[in-house]
Amino acid sequence: MDPLIFSMKEVIRFSVVLMRVAGIIVFAPVLSNRTIPVSSKLVIALVSTMALVPSVSMAQIPDDLGLVTILMCALSQIVFGMILGLAASFVFAALQLAGQIISLQLGFTMIHLIDPSSEVEMPVFSFLQENLGLILFMLLGGHHWFFLAISNSFSFLPILGLTLKGGIVQEVIRLSAQVLVTGVQIAGPIIAVSITVDVIMGITGRAAPQIHIMIVGMPLKTLVGFACLSLSFYFLPQFLAKSFTQIYHDLFALMRAMA
Repeated sequence: MDPLIFSMKEVIRFSVVLMRVAGIIVFAPVLSNRTIPVSSKLVIALVSTMALVPSVSMAQIPDDLGLVTILMCALSQIVFGMILGLAASFVFAALQLAGQIISLQLGFTMIHLIDPSSEVEMPVFSFLQENLGLILFMLLGGHHWFFLAISNSFSFLPILGLTLKGGIVQEVIRLSAQVLVTGVQIAGPIIAVSITVDVIMGITGRAAPQIHIMIVGMPLKTLVGFACLSLSFYFLPQFLAKSFTQIYHDLFALMRAMA
């Protein structure tokens, strides 16, 4: 049996694709979850790399490559994965922000949980909102979008690196600015109901001073807030589906900006 002989260009091609896949797995939502064993992530990276390598033309790799060029290439692939993963994580950051606002409005700011995926302490409603978003994201096949982006990225980006132009910075800033907007939109019904209850209880307290507003107001505000939160869960999947679909378009917009 003849031994397998790989040329240096084939090794570099495999390494470049592996670095680009590894960058996505390290930074992208769902795939970067710390509850997933490292061995499983390694298997996913290797299998995905072997599936994507044939789609990369050997003509894209120069014949003479120095050590510095190879190191810069590896670094740029990791940056590529970091940018795409960061862009997708903004929606989940908005979900965490919405959970913090809801916890503040309903009086649950003292109740925290340790998120096993990030090992960060967060309010209970942030944990709830983020996990609901993760479930819907996987139901929509969002974790497949990253591998599709990697497959198509070799048509937009040079295999030996990418350039961080002004367009990519502006695009990332624009996406980060949507965290506050999306978070407030998700928590909007709770904010509106809480303010309305506060105004009503304030007027009631002035009209009937014998009512102990501090005793009656907080349980009533929590009860009405939970009812509104339960109702908002009916509309949340449709809203998140639009936000997650926008991630698909943002990934390709970022790749074009890096080209």
